[in-house]
Amino acid sequence: MSFSQVLKHCSQALFYPQACVLCQAWVSNPDLSPLCRHCFLALEPLERRICFYCGTPLPGDLLQIQGICSQCRSCGTAFDFARAYGCYRGKLGSVIRKFKFSGHQRLGHPLAELQATCYKNSGLDLEPDWIVPVPLHAQRKRERGFDQTLILSRALSRRLEIPVFRGLSRIQPTAPQSGLNLQERQRNVRDAFRLSQADRLSQRTVLLVDDVMTTGTTISEICQLLRKESTIHRIVVLTVARVQLYLHQ
Repeated sequence: MSFSQVLKHCSQALFYPQACVLCQAWVSNPDLSPLCRHCFLALEPLERRICFYCGTPLPGDLLQIQGICSQCRSCGTAFDFARAYGCYRGKLGSVIRKFKFSGHQRLGHPLAELQATCYKNSGLDLEPDWIVPVPLHAQRKRERGFDQTLILSRALSRRLEIPVFRGLSRIQPTAPQSGLNLQERQRNVRDAFRLSQADRLSQRTVLLVDDVMTTGTTISEICQLLRKESTIHRIVVLTVARVQLYLHQ
């Protein structure tokens, strides 16, 4: 460690003392993130083989043989590919909740690092042109105090050197999707988004970024809008975590 790095860490310890949000150990890092290195390395990636298209982790011999889940075989998806670093549970789920609901905005840095690792290890060598954040409605942003997906997208942009596209907005203050069934989720987000500057997406590949993907209803609504109003080339969904809905094939 260089002298300047030592000085930076000492200054951080003096002026920005903080404990890890998981283990409460003292933490110091260049991003001023309240997550220690030990806990960061303990955030587990998806262990099972995943569907080649939607990225959902599914056990079973059929997935091992074909590499495609039954949903993608029968219905397809509104996006081209989706990938997530891990499952929305355990320590990873806890860090995401502290990021979104406890005001720890700088947790966006280690979470974006997980997303960058996920994409680099995905095998999807698509050379994206834009990062597109799933937008938060202005009312929800005022309540929360920040837009967590925009924070993730900016941190991911610096790591992947891909610019952030800001032409997608949420125009309806939709209710939280948690607790709703599939049909209610679809109604909740219908016509909730607006696209501007569509010409900038013409024949481009984008990373559509969110923190967690559950049923994919919000993602699908956005993808349909992007394909309807632009001549977009490919859409790759990239989230920190995925809620595992299916226990068997």
